[in-house]
Amino acid sequence: MDPRFDLPLYTRAEAALHLGLPATTLGDWLRSGALEASSGSRGEPTITFAGLVETHMLRHLRRTGLSLHAIGEAAIALRSRAGRRYPLAWSGLAHDGRDLLVEIAAEGREQGWERIRDSQGGFPGVLRRGSAAIGWSDDGYAGTLRLVIYHDIDVIVDPERSHGRPMVDDVQVEDVITQIRTGTPYRDIATKFNLEDFEVEALVRPHIRPPAFHKARPQDPQTELPTLG
Repeated sequence: MDPRFDLPLYTRAEAALHLGLPATTLGDWLRSGALEASSGSRGEPTITFAGLVETHMLRHLRRTGLSLHAIGEAAIALRSRAGRRYPLAWSGLAHDGRDLLVEIAAEGREQGWERIRDSQGGFPGVLRRGSAAIGWSDDGYAGTLRLVIYHDIDVIVDPERSHGRPMVDDVQVEDVITQIRTGTPYRDIATKFNLEDFEVEALVRPHIRPPAFHKARPQDPQTELPTLG
């Protein structure tokens, strides 16, 4: 068993949280066929590490201008035509800003690139590949993922460590957030986990919900502080 592909580690809510995605967006992407996911009851882990990486890559590709239809069409073709599991978590893909392309050499032919949707080849080296947040394994698939919602600190997901929980070195992010929720001062948390104060702040920032503003009466002004989600 390969823990990258065969072990569901994340619920949909957890995957959305780790990637900073609205849960509705993740649901739409899963229904589109662009992502590979296991079935399961609501609230159960159904998304593998490779599925988390695919979701990260799908967002990356969408932000570069590729349509959800084009990405889904290519992913489905690779899964059915080449039998390639989790193709968006594979380093043999690139894009030209409009379509996904596959590295022909990775399919056992002479070096080159072809467009997945119609197998048209002859694309020169004009392509953009992968994401800098992904650490690639020797087999060409993702081995680690840096969660880009965290700034000023590297939070890494590795399916070989702590069941794929987000980590900073040997510290689980969840442990830091739990300490914050109990009201422990940042300085004490930093000391306990051998972190800098700014690193604790960087870990907490994505988990703070924006304040819910209510129209206050003139004689009774009120301000709600940000709270942890």
